[in-house]
Amino acid sequence: KFSNSDVILLQEWWFDERFNTVFDSVMGDEFERVTERRPGPAGDGNEAGMTTTMRADGMCCLVRKKGKLELVKSEKVLTGPQRIAQIIQCRERRSDGEEGRNVLIANSHLSFPGNQDPIINNQRQANEAGIILDAISKASAEWGRDTKSFPENECLEVVCGDFNSDSCGLAAALVESPPHNFVNCASAAALGAQCDVGGKVNIGVTHRNHLGERVSVDHIFLRLAQRNEVEKKKSRFQINRRNGVTARQQPQPMRDRSAALAFGFLDAKGTRILSVRRGNIHLEGSTVLSDHRPVTAKIAWPRRPRPKRKEVLSSAIYMNVTRPLDPLEPAWGIVD
Repeated sequence: KFSNSDVILLQEWWFDERFNTVFDSVMGDEFERVTERRPGPAGDGNEAGMTTTMRADGMCCLVRKKGKLELVKSEKVLTGPQRIAQIIQCRERRSDGEEGRNVLIANSHLSFPGNQDPIINNQRQANEAGIILDAISKASAEWGRDTKSFPENECLEVVCGDFNSDSCGLAAALVESPPHNFVNCASAAALGAQCDVGGKVNIGVTHRNHLGERVSVDHIFLRLAQRNEVEKKKSRFQINRRNGVTARQQPQPMRDRSAALAFGFLDAKGTRILSVRRGNIHLEGSTVLSDHRPVTAKIAWPRRPRPKRKEVLSSAIYMNVTRPLDPLEPAWGIVD
């Protein structure tokens, strides 16, 4: 399943030594692992109320040791009570002596929609997504200022993981809205393959949750940050309160998005989404509570524009073509 992946993002990673030993025996030779653990309940620590206990699970990022990226660092971001996201910084591995470009990844796991009111669920998830966007924007701003360590003028940014909501949810809409303008990889790949009529696309069932529901909740979003535009992409949100839940304002229509983004084209030199796939797994047993199917995206990220080629259209192609006289004939004519 992971034979061609340079980076693998996992949620609900269990910090059990026996599990880690078994996992590393299978994946340890191929991948470098970095994890972040969730905090425990607030107020169960010292007198100042600081948490000293940790939950048994968290987030995990695997970076292929001989792949196209090398791991730089990972940090934890609190998105809510006992909830975190993982911000990973990688760098392009180069063998020609040139400086590698930066890649920022937000490994995300939004809260489960457990409230009876779907509005509260949507607002809570959007608020968590906003915190993640703030964190990756902050990391992007640090990259933008550090021209000595990172001289390259562009940085690839990825937000992905278990959103616990589909592509039409408020959290996904926030990620795609200005000023962030991330691209939903599944929607872009579907539009590029001309297998939909435009709009948001779900890749299909990616998860069977603990309630037995089959849902499409695992997403990959992508954008390309230019150094001279980093300041424009800082978060600008208004906070409101509804039903006691702090939420970010519902995003406005995407007026500032380029039409090419909908097809997954991130720049003019060929950075684009090539494909998105959903893997199939088959789990059996009475103790299986839930499962996630792996969602993978393949990205083309060239360093320089492709050289322009002179294309000559031969008029001989049209020598045996006649204009259609019948309105039911094809518009390109009939080839004799």
